[in-house]
Amino acid sequence: MSALIASLLPLILAVAVLVPGRSRQLAIAVAPWLPLSLLWPAFVGGGCDCGDLLLGLRLGVDPVTGPLLLLCALAWTTAGWFAGQRVGEAPVLFWGGWLASLGGMSLLLLARDIAGLYIGYAILSLASWLLVVHAQNKAAWRAGTVYLIMALVGEMAVFAGVVAIVSQVGNAELLALEAPAVLEAHWRWLLFAGYAVKMGMLGLHLWLPLAHPVAPVPASAILSGVIVKAGLVGWLRLLPPGSGMEAASDLLIALGLFTAFGGVALGLAQDRIKVVLAYSTISQMGLVLAAFGALLATDQPLAAYAWLGVLILHHGLNKASLFLACGCAPGRGFGRGVLLALPALALSGAPLTTGVLGKHGLKTIFHDAGFGDGWILVLSLTSTATALLLWRFWRLARAETSHQSAHPAWLVLTAAAVVVPWVWAAIAGLDIVYPLTHVPAALWPLVLAAVLILIAGRFPVIGRIRVPPGDLVVVVERIVAAAVRAWRRIAPEPPDIAFHASGRPGHAMIRSAERYLRAVPVAGFLILVVGALMWLMVS
Repeated sequence: MSALIASLLPLILAVAVLVPGRSRQLAIAVAPWLPLSLLWPAFVGGGCDCGDLLLGLRLGVDPVTGPLLLLCALAWTTAGWFAGQRVGEAPVLFWGGWLASLGGMSLLLLARDIAGLYIGYAILSLASWLLVVHAQNKAAWRAGTVYLIMALVGEMAVFAGVVAIVSQVGNAELLALEAPAVLEAHWRWLLFAGYAVKMGMLGLHLWLPLAHPVAPVPASAILSGVIVKAGLVGWLRLLPPGSGMEAASDLLIALGLFTAFGGVALGLAQDRIKVVLAYSTISQMGLVLAAFGALLATDQPLAAYAWLGVLILHHGLNKASLFLACGCAPGRGFGRGVLLALPALALSGAPLTTGVLGKHGLKTIFHDAGFGDGWILVLSLTSTATALLLWRFWRLARAETSHQSAHPAWLVLTAAAVVVPWVWAAIAGLDIVYPLTHVPAALWPLVLAAVLILIAGRFPVIGRIRVPPGDLVVVVERIVAAAVRAWRRIAPEPPDIAFHASGRPGHAMIRSAERYLRAVPVAGFLILVVGALMWLMVS
């Protein structure tokens, strides 16, 4: 029953936000603390089979989703606490998107059947758009357009793969699913690519560096710390070991490492702190992709799942903490500098931090899969790359000295990032002994990063290299603009069929309908309707 409440209550409250009056006030008051309902299924477990109710929805918890539920509960609650006191504009738009996204993520994590998995992912993808466009300015609408286009393209790819599975086995239970093993290669790659959009794999990452600068700080925290990992859930559910993807494990690892280093290279050419963090997320998701590729090749998947859970907790909590720091004037005072340094050092893999634990788990997955010292060396070099990027972030963040107060949610989330991955690793029975002999292995990548920073300081031209946020989006926009200008030069102007004259019949009605459809309550309601229709189609 707890799983059912955690999945459906956010969606119910998202609808309540659309209703003016006390219902809206109650929903907004409860919204920041609602993710705590995920703690019960995360630690206690339990499931729910709705039978003929709710289209036969089946919910439960397993080792794949346990750490993600914990991450979602902690990061979403602290970010909601922050939002409750800092986000005052367009409350219907923000809290409607916030609650609907939470409901989609909860359903995605708790679903035990294909229909529940897909509809949770669809609601999450669509509702997140409301958070991206919250500012409702030109930059927000541009980022929202790019996000929506990529999300819908990814949705179509995922939907096609899901239909291919459902056509063979129906709405099967995920843990007993055998259909992916008999899917043809093109269906498997279609599923992989669809979920890779959410993960931000290089080449499919374009929405991330555009969405983060315009989204509110707490929305960026959950987008980067939690929501991007929805793609990983899709991979683990529908493309697990035994699905036929094992032969491509080397390719997936190469793609992951390419994303890890490419995200750093693009991030170093940015000068806005949230954009730098967005490219850092792309880089870190590259490491998660590499871990997934190695997991496919290992003969100890249960241990690999456990270590992957630690890596997810480590990244999600620390990255969400850094995003909350962006709204707390991190350049003011020594104490804020410490709170900023702790997650930055952890993500860089500094000794005695959760970064060492996460990187040790990643190397363990590679070792168990039979990958040699060459791959381990490359993984160590990713720590060097991350340290370079976070040094760039540190310098930009310490220049932020506004009079904004430090919200206690930042402190709480930073403390959770320091402690929780270690606790989860202990609960999972993993080897977390950290002998001092491991310190050099964790330290030398950071020393190398320091040397490279000193060398780069001797060549100021390096620091002046800039790439516009969204990188390839800008290139595409320029190509399209040039094509439109060329077309206008050679093609005659089309007849004016728009209702520009206010006196023409139907003009007022059309303008009124347009305003109505663009209203936030209607848009939010239509998102839920579309999600329900998708569920019906899949089930």
